[in-house]
Amino acid sequence: MEFLNIFKEGKKYRDEFYQLYEEAFPKEEKKPADLMEQLTAQGKMEMLAIEEDGGFAGLAINMLGADAALLDYFAISPEKRSGGYGGKAVQRLQERFRGCPYIFEIEMQDENAPNAEDRKRRKKFYLRNGLKETGIFANVYHTDFELLTPDGQLTYDGYVELLREILGEDAMGMLDPRPLFPETP
Repeated sequence: MEFLNIFKEGKKYRDEFYQLYEEAFPKEEKKPADLMEQLTAQGKMEMLAIEEDGGFAGLAINMLGADAALLDYFAISPEKRSGGYGGKAVQRLQERFRGCPYIFEIEMQDENAPNAEDRKRRKKFYLRNGLKETGIFANVYHTDFELLTPDGQLTYDGYVELLREILGEDAMGMLDPRPLFPETP
């Protein structure tokens, strides 16, 4: 499995990458492509095609700080799902960022949400693949997230500072990050 930058060695997957991005995420959670491309040009984001067996298997978009990273978007192509690609990719991503904080945002569990079963399944997937709960929940982009990391270590302030470092102060007003529950020690 390889992670290929869609502006360099993964250029051949660029159309599939953007098509999957459009299909896999709700409109209200998606960043504009031009913003992501600008962040990539600034070295604050990487847009990666996941290649396996010589073909496009999915996408991973990481926001990059000086000392930490955040998996902003992750999706496996529909025809590759349930084939072990997702678990392998998540484990390889954790290896890629070993030695620095790596944050995963997942939709908060909500039994009343229309996609409650999908949320449960996704959380089990991430926990099964080595991530740990941090006890931190935040509303960002008008979406309620639970934050996971490979070691379960994170502070809410550290999370917000990473967002601020990457996106800048102006974007913080639009993101309007807010903690949902007090952190547990």
